[in-house]
Amino acid sequence: MSITIPGVPEFLTREQYLAPLRAIGIEPERLVEIRYARDGIHALVVATLPDSLAAYVDPCRNATHKHRVFIPVRDEPDDERTTRVTPVKN
Repeated sequence: MSITIPGVPEFLTREQYLAPLRAIGIEPERLVEIRYARDGIHALVVATLPDSLAAYVDPCRNATHKHRVFIPVRDEPDDERTTRVTPVKN
């Protein structure tokens, strides 16, 4: 028997799942993982070649490059944080 939480749906449709990703500009094909936190959205995405959705693969290591993306939530008018993209070391 599973526990239910009022207001939490039993499932999401594919469109409901994809809508927040599109709203923050992350292509679903690139997403590895995402985490919503109080300070913002943290995502791990597959790095792609410029002007392409093709994954960037390191030929020496045969490994796909990834980026960590942080999109901050601003609560105060003087908060100057902006989106940060950090390469992940393979």
